[in-house]
This record gives sequence, structure tokens and C-alpha cells, in this order.
Amino acid sequence: MEFDNLDTLRVLLATAETGSLTGAGKRCRLSTAAVSAAIKRLETSLGVRLFERTTRAVRPTAEGAVMVDHARRALELVAEGQAKVRAGTFGLTGSIRITATAMLAREMLAYWLAEFAGTHPGIEIDLQISDARVDLVREGIDIALRNGPLMDSTHSARLLAPARRVACASPEYLARRGTPLEPCELAQHDCLVCHVRERRQDQWQFELKGEASAPFQVRVAGPLACNDASIALQWALEGRGIVYQSEIDLMASLAGGKLVRLFAGHLGEPAPLYAVVPSRQYVPARVNEVIERLSALLTERLAALHPIAR
Repeated sequence: MEFDNLDTLRVLLATAETGSLTGAGKRCRLSTAAVSAAIKRLETSLGVRLFERTTRAVRPTAEGAVMVDHARRALELVAEGQAKVRAGTFGLTGSIRITATAMLAREMLAYWLAEFAGTHPGIEIDLQISDARVDLVREGIDIALRNGPLMDSTHSARLLAPARRVACASPEYLARRGTPLEPCELAQHDCLVCHVRERRQDQWQFELKGEASAPFQVRVAGPLACNDASIALQWALEGRGIVYQSEIDLMASLAGGKLVRLFAGHLGEPAPLYAVVPSRQYVPARVNEVIERLSALLTERLAALHPIAR
């Protein structure tokens, strides 16, 4: 298969990202007919259908998604080389689109990414806040920061931090209600329950630290529940109850003494943080730099919370 020029790749990418031939035409300054013809030539050359066409939208097929991913990386590589040549420098250049949860964005990423962009004038940061798992290829995401194991095997993930969930409360709450010494005592306390992807998280998992014991769950309840982790954190800081969240999201509050970690003899549910990228083969240097720096930052901050290795 041969491409006439890079415009073929741009048409392919624009069609996938806009979800319509008309939208792709507007972006590429081509007629709808010209876009349709370019896609048909590409499909004929490959011998596969790249898009499913309906009256409402145009969506990539499985084969199309692969081609779109490679087209995006190829265009990024060319753009990166052009930017370096024009700038007369080999510093980091280009845009980085990152998706993360609202909690992680507010508690750490917003400030850190702004500092990173300030250190690298050729970099543009586009932070997309979403608690849902977005389609990396369709949304043009370079890095998705996700908790838990990688679900899509076509993507690549790097472990940034092997974190866990922790139960904690404000000093004011503990002074008023007393400090629970064992997870089973949570039944006598106001617990701040979160809804994650429409699932009520009212069973908190623990296991004994340093022992080969099976994890166990404790059912909790309280007068306050929500589907936004940042609101639960706000309530905890106001002394309204006990919160159970990833220690990454709670690092600043724990380090500043605004929250107190409970149950020193127990570990909470694993909540590892991963950096997921859409391609297993080509990752731009600027994306790698963000991942490396973020991994180092998390390692440093978590080590400060755990002076003795777990």
C-alpha cells in the first residue's frame, strides 16, 4: 500500500476524530466527496473496511482503529521533527493531551502540569477531566491516568505507583467521635460513601499488614454519600466523617496533617496508578518525559508518607 502524501493520513485521522465525512472535510478544507473518495481509495488499497457508515456517524472498524492510531503517531512524529528543525533546538515540543479523574487533577496534576509546561516552553498541555474511561484513539489522548489493571490489550500501560486505598479522618472528627482502632469499628462511625461508575462503594477492603492473611471487607454507612471523590474529601476535611480513597489523592492532606491515617496494622485495597498510552510501538519523547517525571514525583511523595517500606 502507498499513500499519495501525508494528507491521506490527515483525512483518515480527521474522519475518525470528527465522526463524519463533513466534519473531516471542514477540518482538512476538502469537499465531503473528496474525503469520501480518499477513504475509499485507502480501503481499496488495504482490502479492508476502515469505517462503519451510518446516517448519524462514521465510526472506525477494528482495522480502522489500528490505522488511525498509526496515522496519528506518524503525523506526530513528522510534526515533532518539523518543530525541532524550525526552532533550531532539540528540546521537547508539541502538544500533550492527558485525561485524568477530577480528584487527581485537582489534588496534584493541575499545578504540576503547569509547572512542567513552564519548564518546557515548546510544550502545550491539554488536560481533559473525566471520571469515565474514554476512548484514547477516538479522543486523541496521549496519556490516560487510570487506577487498576489495563483493560484494553491494544494499549500499553506503565505502573506509576503501587498505591492503596486508606481510611482516614480529620483530627477534629477523631477528637469528637474517638479513633477506631480496628476496621470492624467503622460500623460505629460516620463513613463517607462514594459511588464509582454507578456502584456504591459501601464495602471497604482491608488485610493485615505483614501477614499472609486473606483480605476481608467491612460494610460501612453514614449520612453522606456522593459520586464525586473530591466532595467526599471536602467533607472529611470538614470533620464530617471517615473517607476511604487512594493515598495518591490524599497525599497533600495526609502530609499536611489535615487528615489522619487509621488502622496502622492494616492495608487497604490496592489502587495502583497507571499511565496508559494508545500505542505500544511509538511514544513521543514529550509523552515519555511526562510519564518519567510523574513517576519520579509519585515515588518521592509516597516515600515521604512511608518512611518505612511497606
